[in-house]
Amino acid sequence: MTDPLLGEKLRSILTALRADLKPELQAGNARLRCELIEMLLARLSIEVEEEAGPAAGVEAERDWRNAHEARIAAVLAAPVAATGSGSELEIPAAVFSAWFAGRDAGIEIARVTTVPGGRSKGTILLDCVDGRQLVIRRDFAAAVTGTSVSDEFPVIRAVHGQGLRVPEPLWLESSPDAIGGRFIVFERLRGKAMGTLFASDASPAFCRDFAAELARLHRLDIDALGIADALTYGREDHPVRAHLESYERRYRSGMAPVPLIDAAFAWLHERLPHIGNERRLVHGDAGLHNTLGDDDRLTGLLDWEFAHAGDPAEDLAYCRFLVSRVLPWEEFMAAYRGAGGPEVSDARLSFFTVWRTLLLSVLTGFARTSYDKDVDRDLRIAAIGYNTFPKQLRDLANDLATEMNA
Repeated sequence: MTDPLLGEKLRSILTALRADLKPELQAGNARLRCELIEMLLARLSIEVEEEAGPAAGVEAERDWRNAHEARIAAVLAAPVAATGSGSELEIPAAVFSAWFAGRDAGIEIARVTTVPGGRSKGTILLDCVDGRQLVIRRDFAAAVTGTSVSDEFPVIRAVHGQGLRVPEPLWLESSPDAIGGRFIVFERLRGKAMGTLFASDASPAFCRDFAAELARLHRLDIDALGIADALTYGREDHPVRAHLESYERRYRSGMAPVPLIDAAFAWLHERLPHIGNERRLVHGDAGLHNTLGDDDRLTGLLDWEFAHAGDPAEDLAYCRFLVSRVLPWEEFMAAYRGAGGPEVSDARLSFFTVWRTLLLSVLTGFARTSYDKDVDRDLRIAAIGYNTFPKQLRDLANDLATEMNA
């Protein structure tokens, strides 16, 4: 069945092409190819919305074809303007300089660079006149994940002083009015991103260092850190159950039902009584895509928006997908235990293996719903909803079938 919104979606892709890509093209052939793509997208977007062709008769066909071409021409003639959340990160240096003036008069911003690829939060690099480098992590106006930097700030501030390799959080702006969204200012760490959600060029030595960092994280005491009240599920009697039920409520109220997702929730509820009740600090998104590295050394564990009280097995199951492609899992766990990481049973790893792909399926499904409902028609959201969501459902099907048959 044809998607009734397909025309709108094609036009949103056309808008992104015209606003974001075409202005950057210098070579004549590249611009020509871009214009050909524009014409095709405009035509296809109109054709999929037309239920029937012209009526019989030359004059009727004349009128229909004139109207048809006029609609296509109108699409191509529409003013070029970026839509969706991507344009939210285009903030002049003077805006940041004015904000810092009320906090540190010595900071003046010389250059602003937007880091591409952020899925749930925006990242902006600031080069100061005095040579200092800072990082802005900012909420988008439409939060697909339902999280905010305001929630992660107290957690990062607490763990920064405990020897973990996390960037120092310098300021939190809790008002969205300053630059259009709440944000944290961090020091900038050395190193490069060590992968994406699906691939990494990390070395075995880096993965062993990552294992040791997770062990240090999971040894921290929530109450001793004083973050139980600020931490999601920090005061729950059974944090894992609270986490599971919270996402199930969000799923059922926020997106169309998917039988596979329903089956995964049912399986997790069935297994929940058999995995114990842990209450430790969990990163919640501890994949190689959220690490910085310098050669074989981890220099930073980033993006704490999903941090919560729960079971360390969640972080281990989360990173296993990519780590096991680089380093035998037994060696990773040996490094984890050697650094003082707590024991984790096979039953808990099994539970959170399914939980990982279920959680990612729900979150990417929210992105698809957000795009379909025109909450955010940014190309980033479209890619998550129409490319990553099906991939996550595939992984969920594989994980659930494997664990059910184990």
